[in-house]
Amino acid sequence: MTTRRKFIRRSASAAAAALAISVLAACGGGTAPEAGPAESGGPFPVTIKNVFGETTIEQQPQRIVTLGWNAQDVVYALGQTPVGMPSYAYGANKDGVMPWTAEHYKSSETTLLDTADGPPYEEILSLEPDVILAPYEGFDDAAYNKLSEIAPTVAYPDKAWQTSWQDQTTIIGKAIGKTDEAEKLVEETTQKIAAAAEQHPEFAGKTVSVPYFGKQLINVYKPTDPRVQLLNELGFRNAPGVEKIVRESKDENFYADVAWEKVNQVDADVIVGYVDDMSIEEFHKNDLTRQLGAVKNHSALILDDTQVIAGLSQPSVLSVDWTLEKILPELSKAANGEL
Repeated sequence: MTTRRKFIRRSASAAAAALAISVLAACGGGTAPEAGPAESGGPFPVTIKNVFGETTIEQQPQRIVTLGWNAQDVVYALGQTPVGMPSYAYGANKDGVMPWTAEHYKSSETTLLDTADGPPYEEILSLEPDVILAPYEGFDDAAYNKLSEIAPTVAYPDKAWQTSWQDQTTIIGKAIGKTDEAEKLVEETTQKIAAAAEQHPEFAGKTVSVPYFGKQLINVYKPTDPRVQLLNELGFRNAPGVEKIVRESKDENFYADVAWEKVNQVDADVIVGYVDDMSIEEFHKNDLTRQLGAVKNHSALILDDTQVIAGLSQPSVLSVDWTLEKILPELSKAANGEL
């Protein structure tokens, strides 16, 4: 699987990882380690609904495993350390950790999990987690059931890979007994984004689209995708062409495919685009992209820095500061037609 496909589609290939329940049983009896009695008082037990049903956590978890994107950011921001979290390739440092998470990560405390082919069940089981946090993920019900045999698993609440950074934060806060702290983190991060929007009035009301420009196909991200939502929070509104694509979309993916001959559908006042199998120079020399209004008006911000792309793609209470610092100057130039 190519880097682009891993990043763009965030393929949750748990279904393809055909690990039988018997393997779990062979590695640890098929059940999570016995938990002690729940502490009296406090917020526990708590029950959290998800797309597959609901999960009950009997007592405050100490050993936390995170899956998908961003969960470890929230755990760190809430003052705890996961015993296991995913390693990343796209946008990560040499250790497989995102740059905004690197100052918190210690290899002596947290095991990095290779999740490229789905959850590594045996390795997760060996970490003896009290809870598995995956509110921003895309695995299927079979994977959820296998994970739930290891520990209570907090899956995504609705559509795969479309949980807002706010909901990710409050879900995790509830799961680990830090609801008030999580709500405060949401409030503080919201204020930072609002301050950035106030400092950049040129964003207000401008239409925006966020496409990935591949050599063979274009993927445009839907308004339910957190990267689009972050731009909305900065003052941009979604381009009419994108809204039309969403209305006509027949699936619940976080992106829609657009043929190159229909590239005008993703035009906007400002385009924030990604490339990785073509260069930025190739993008601007393309006869079709040269017809885009955003390109003609010098308001197409095309990104190829994988760390910046990753930061914008997965906003969290840790990544927002880092991402805004990196992207605001160029985004301002785009909004002013100065690129």
